[in-house]
Amino acid sequence: MGDVDVVIAGGGPAGCAVAAALAELGWSVLLLDAGVDRHKQLAGELLHPAGVRDLRALGFGGVVDAWTSQPVRGFAVRFHAPTHTLILPYGHGVTGLSLEHANLTVPLQESVSRRPGVTLHGRARVTAVEHNDEHGVRLRFSLEGAEHTVKARLLVAADGRASPVRRMLGIAEHHLRISTMLGVTVDSACLPHPDHGHQFVGGPLHALAYAIQPGVARVMVDLPLGSTAGTLKARPELLLALPPGLRSEVQQALEQQPAPRMASNDDRLAETVWAGSAVLVGDAAACCHPLTASGMASCFHDARALQEALHRHAGHIPRALERYAHERRPAQRTRVALASALYSAFAGQDEGMRALRLGLLHYWEHSPRGARASMALLSSEEPRMRVMAREYLRVVGHALTAMLSTRGQGSRLRSAGPLLRSAGPPLRDAVASAVEQLGSWLHRRVRRPVYTLARAGWASPRRAFASNR
Repeated sequence: MGDVDVVIAGGGPAGCAVAAALAELGWSVLLLDAGVDRHKQLAGELLHPAGVRDLRALGFGGVVDAWTSQPVRGFAVRFHAPTHTLILPYGHGVTGLSLEHANLTVPLQESVSRRPGVTLHGRARVTAVEHNDEHGVRLRFSLEGAEHTVKARLLVAADGRASPVRRMLGIAEHHLRISTMLGVTVDSACLPHPDHGHQFVGGPLHALAYAIQPGVARVMVDLPLGSTAGTLKARPELLLALPPGLRSEVQQALEQQPAPRMASNDDRLAETVWAGSAVLVGDAAACCHPLTASGMASCFHDARALQEALHRHAGHIPRALERYAHERRPAQRTRVALASALYSAFAGQDEGMRALRLGLLHYWEHSPRGARASMALLSSEEPRMRVMAREYLRVVGHALTAMLSTRGQGSRLRSAGPLLRSAGPPLRDAVASAVEQLGSWLHRRVRRPVYTLARAGWASPRRAFASNR
């Protein structure tokens, strides 16, 4: 097997986007897809407007136009108690898209495989990374029962949240398993707002729903760890957050679809996104609970960020990967922290989270600006952690206002403590992100000139590149 410029492990949306991005730079690309049956996966199906824009910018406009996709104009959030639905539009006349995962991914693969410089191998997996340093990588991969060795200037791990390649590279991660997601298909006419994504919050179980093709909607139910489809069959009251018609459809689907799609919901954040001449993109670098539907928009943003870094630092991959890591990490911290905070608010059953849900309802009802700010965070248009922390504090303020006007003194005291404590993690994350962004700025303004001097023989390059975080 001849040498190439880049090997990309993973032929899903992230891998296809990176292949397109680097092919535009004139790189020779070897794209390795494991060949899993995507019709059986419970994976990315809803794409925010930012993701649609990035796909078009990467040359997939024809693919997007040919999809049999459904428009997504924003989110409909249905609160269980008190029963109330609020609409959060994307705004500015923009729309997202949703469609079944395989119908999204296969056309991307077919399109990118036709691009000059791209070779796609199906049913191929990286089996070992034999060598990796700043000068390139050497790896083995299996194809049709045979082992092949290839050298490349760059290795991209786009092989999902479990990322075998990340483990081969020895990159540690912070991992928390949250829950299990169960997905079924139902008649989309049962959705209260068919051209919106739906969040059903505050009931015994949290649920998501959106149309994926004409007449068909996906409903995803968040189950506690250890639960199965049998849990929902035996305890239909767990679906009380859903409107009666949709609840009946889900119960019927559980009977008629004996093997519903299942997936693990996890928080994962790699400690670094590059090592030597290897880099992580998409879920291999970071993933979170899918309630924000931000995974695909995030991976397409990664592809464009990597393209820009490699274009800016042509011929010097370590410097490009370092820039990529510093540019993408603050937004990823915000995305993961937002998903964690929203999941606690939407699904939590303690006094503090009930009060926080009341604050969200009150905030979105009485502040159109607040609703727009929340939607900007949810749809990945707003990546700044300080904005998320500010909005969280405003929601807490509205929760306290609502509590004071509707509850007795004893109930207020029981709820106020947990509610105020819930603001701690977002504030800590905001401070950590601000410090990290300051460090990134100092790195570019101070350490980069140090490296330039090192190249001229005035300092040690090894010291200048002591950290790739």
